[in-house]
Amino acid sequence: MPTSPPLPRKFPADHYINRTPTNPTSSPFPPIHNMRFSFAFLPLLGLSLHIHAQALNATGLVSALQEAGLTSLASAAIRANETKEGQELLNALVNGTQNYTVFAPNNAAFDAPAVNAVKDNAERLAAILSYHVLPGNFVNATKSPSELDSATFPYVTVGRTLLTNSTLVDLEGNKGQVLVWTRNDTSNSSIYFLNQNPEVTVLSSTLVGQIFVSTISGVLVAPGPLDEVIKAANLTRLAGIVDMVKVPDFFRNGTNATIAQALQADSTHGFTLFAPDDAALQAAGTALTSLVANQTALLALLGNHYINGTSYYSPNLVGSSSSDQFVSASGQTFTVSTNSSGTYVSSGSASAKIIKSDVLVENGVIHVVDRVLVNLDRDESKASSAYQSATSVAAQPTTETGPVGPTGTGTTAGGGGSGTSSSGTGSNGLMGWATVLGMFGWTMAV
Repeated sequence: MPTSPPLPRKFPADHYINRTPTNPTSSPFPPIHNMRFSFAFLPLLGLSLHIHAQALNATGLVSALQEAGLTSLASAAIRANETKEGQELLNALVNGTQNYTVFAPNNAAFDAPAVNAVKDNAERLAAILSYHVLPGNFVNATKSPSELDSATFPYVTVGRTLLTNSTLVDLEGNKGQVLVWTRNDTSNSSIYFLNQNPEVTVLSSTLVGQIFVSTISGVLVAPGPLDEVIKAANLTRLAGIVDMVKVPDFFRNGTNATIAQALQADSTHGFTLFAPDDAALQAAGTALTSLVANQTALLALLGNHYINGTSYYSPNLVGSSSSDQFVSASGQTFTVSTNSSGTYVSSGSASAKIIKSDVLVENGVIHVVDRVLVNLDRDESKASSAYQSATSVAAQPTTETGPVGPTGTGTTAGGGGSGTSSSGTGSNGLMGWATVLGMFGWTMAV
């Protein structure tokens, strides 16, 4: 069988600035190529919108920002407004017909050299702005109209942003990329965002008219492709496995793809991966070694760690009920349960604890688990049915104006709450691996 061709990129080769990682000790900000997603509005944006109300257009917004001394932000808005994406974003914010939540890095974050380096790129600035804006009002109505709604660790809040640029995000149903945040206790502790390094926290919030503005301590970086995310999450052993196991005939020309290539392909829109950490894979070393020569068994095993076609964030899992259905790419039912010691996912007789949830990827989500789900069974018909159902659901237009999944649920490092349990029979899941390609649902890659 010929080797797999290189994975087609979702964007031109020069899409990123400076692909070489920067020295982490030289700057508190991520490498410039990761800054492509993140930027800011400042609290005075909400004030400007309030002052000018519905009559304010994009030009008026820029003038208001300049008059307020926010010249850098005004310049960014001017450049972003040169693009269709930027125009749509700014017009949505100023037309006064819908509530929005804006995460606004403070002046120190906004004026950082790494951010200024992309100030002349209109397309990138439009995407940056989009990743900081969420449709809907995320006010904590039970406490204060000036407090951001947030779950308490180990639970999280997930919000859908306006970042839908297809070169940067490829979720099911063309949905926008998400942000995930939480706080450590129910008192006045800081709210912080997951998937950000260095940590970004909420400094203050205010509701002005229909715009809820939260000032934050840094820029927010949207997730990259799977290979970058796995490396950043220190899932070294998993990276080796997904680069080794082949999916037969994945590409249209009949060549194989590695699992890593399949998950990153343009045809993969949404996935949920329960990823064993290095300790879990080391502990399962004997069992895995015995399967090295059996690619079919390895595909079945890895397929039972993965849901194709849907990104299930932790609130979807923890807040699920017995009627919710989670089916693996190998056609086996996942059962999710939560108790005082943590949240667990089971496949067959194997069970693992979620030890880190909601690790975002540009086209899916990863939940790190502490054990390998050793289940070699597969049901190709069930996997096909589940994937087709997921595809059908994703095609239905939806508008999310609040937290994704049940409010106040989700787990980031085990523990939390009285238990809920769900098991699946096949409607919201995934397609099968291996011979089910084409015949059972995989969209063949070019």
